[in-house]
Amino acid sequence: MGIFSGWFYTITVLMATLIMVKGVTAMQSIRNKLELMALTVIMILSMSPVAQAATTPFGVSRWPKPRVTYVLTGSTHYRQIYTTAIKAWNATGQFRFVPGSAAHHQVTLGTSTATTGRYHLLAGLTLTYEQADHYFTKAQVLLLTRNLATYHYTTADQIHVAEHELGHVIGLQHSRDAYSVMLADNRYNHISQADIVAVKKRYQLPVGEASTK
Repeated sequence: MGIFSGWFYTITVLMATLIMVKGVTAMQSIRNKLELMALTVIMILSMSPVAQAATTPFGVSRWPKPRVTYVLTGSTHYRQIYTTAIKAWNATGQFRFVPGSAAHHQVTLGTSTATTGRYHLLAGLTLTYEQADHYFTKAQVLLLTRNLATYHYTTADQIHVAEHELGHVIGLQHSRDAYSVMLADNRYNHISQADIVAVKKRYQLPVGEASTK
């Protein structure tokens, strides 16, 4: 995707998904290449132990309101993956994803078959566009379909990845809570109560104010 026009826009890459082999992540070896990316690890065998966190963290950026419009692209299967993930977030009552049109939407939800370069170890990627005042203006999510197939992600796993990506769209960051959908190597977790509380707090607090670590 090209850089959004306008000097006052910045792009933040919030999420990508990496492979974990036998509990050893490739995150450290490619951190410099990914720069602003926060990484979610594809799990092949088993999850490594992680520390518990009381809350799900969020950054300084958010949408003006807890509501965005979206469009779906890609195959029928992945449209359904996104639709299911959207229903899960909408059911929390803290944020709403509303269908938009090709001409009028804030978020694009799609797929990519890329497997090389920065996509080599990714299962999903979220990009957000924001103004200097930290309000999001646009976002794009891609699920990397070939990698999901290669590492045998089930339909349920794919939904959890989509829920994680939508969490980044909302403004959430990676959590160390082993039960959070925002766990960096999440494959199996659904949206947790801590995630819901974080979204509520994110949209109660002014833009520019992040969660305390």
